[in-house]
Amino acid sequence: MRKKDRKPHIKQKQFADRNYSSLESHTRRKGGLDSPFKKITGATFSSWYSTYLPNVLWACVLSSLLDRELYLSLFRQTVMAARELEEGSRPRVIAHSFLGEVSDEIFDRIFGAVLSTPTAREVLRSLCLIEALPDRRHWLRNLGEPNQETDWSPLVHAVADNFDHQSQRATDVRWMKVMHEIISGQTRFSEQMADLLENFRLYPNRGEMSRVRPHIRAMEMGLRNIEAGLLGEEAPSMMGEAFWVEMKQKTSCIHPREFEPPTLPSAALRDEAMSVMERLQNHFDETVVTTNVDARHDGAFGLTLFSMSYLVSLSAFYGHDFPFSRTVLRSIVESFITLEYLAKKDDPSIWEQYRRYGAGQAKLVFLKNIREEEVPEFFDLRLMEALANEDMWMEFEDVEIGNWAKTDLRSMAIFAGVKREYDLYYDWASGFAHGHWMAVRETAFVNCLNPLHRYHRIPGPPLSPLPSVLPDAAKLVNRMLDRLNHLYPTFTPRLSAHRTQK
Repeated sequence: MRKKDRKPHIKQKQFADRNYSSLESHTRRKGGLDSPFKKITGATFSSWYSTYLPNVLWACVLSSLLDRELYLSLFRQTVMAARELEEGSRPRVIAHSFLGEVSDEIFDRIFGAVLSTPTAREVLRSLCLIEALPDRRHWLRNLGEPNQETDWSPLVHAVADNFDHQSQRATDVRWMKVMHEIISGQTRFSEQMADLLENFRLYPNRGEMSRVRPHIRAMEMGLRNIEAGLLGEEAPSMMGEAFWVEMKQKTSCIHPREFEPPTLPSAALRDEAMSVMERLQNHFDETVVTTNVDARHDGAFGLTLFSMSYLVSLSAFYGHDFPFSRTVLRSIVESFITLEYLAKKDDPSIWEQYRRYGAGQAKLVFLKNIREEEVPEFFDLRLMEALANEDMWMEFEDVEIGNWAKTDLRSMAIFAGVKREYDLYYDWASGFAHGHWMAVRETAFVNCLNPLHRYHRIPGPPLSPLPSVLPDAAKLVNRMLDRLNHLYPTFTPRLSAHRTQK
């Protein structure tokens, strides 16, 4: 199948509408790829949920707890009321940080429609629970003391429903901020934007929403510099982190209650893996032509048997869906690429180079540990000595440092024509071998389910399984069996039971 004809995997379909920059749009530099946004000079980064959602929490409460038609109407009435104020008394943004500085009269005029709506009053009383709220005195004055038993619920729903900056509710809240800017005349817009402004005015009943909504979000992001006081205008401090700290102090983490238990692989896969390995060992015997050193024969069969051993181990016990299985998969990937590289070269000196490098490593380990008082328990110095001397007296053996082929695995994969497999499997699996953060994150943590904690990370259960590596390991081993069959025909057994492994 040609690359351009390859259809997306079923798992990829749910990401079809994601608007992410492609890898090709990133700028390559030595040691990495730069984000396309890095080209934008002077850009500042801001977080909707960490900083700007708490500053319009009143609007988030309404968008979460009221019918959409009602809360959009209240948003309109609120920004229109702000427009009627004298310019010097009008808050720059209808957000808590600015509202904390207005007088009682101005606040009551802005929120007249909201405060006269019983359902809005009922849910907005939850704001009074927040001691860090800049305009708390205004809400307390109008709504009274909060109920500690019932008023936490609106806050939880408000944050949860507006946490995603692209959600419908969050976009509606951000539209309210944009409309305040437009209606109050605080920012001028060109004539070319007349149609877009009309879409904003009649939102959500005019224009194609797939185009209007991104424009709303983009404009709101542009206005954040005003809210944060980054454009020369003074701006009051937002509660931001103080809100989240207070929520952590006042509410408890919510641990996920349901976890999938570890599972044993299917008996069919285990039996099949054992059977294929036994037949592979027999094929080794059938193809041996000399008892002398044969780097090609030993290397080809050795790499395949090595990977088969890993697969048999994974299929025999619990562990195929535990974190360490990713490091096993990484070893299988590296063995697969190494075999493909050696087979593509198929040069006796390269097969010998691969073997000699291994002997040198055995010598290196042996000499490093021979005079140590405490030797690691996982290897046997006697065996290490025997391996280092197996092909020749190790006194004549050189020790090479670095990659055995004097290149790197990625270059080997490119040369062997298996760069796609390298990209698919190696990077993420290597993270588990090296303790990279995202591997640590996937293994050690789960998300707290409390929206008021920003869904932060908390330690997960010690035996929480990850997706099984068995299907991928079996696919790669089958590819190695294909290559071995090409080098030493004829070997036909292949693995198939992994296709039903969950």
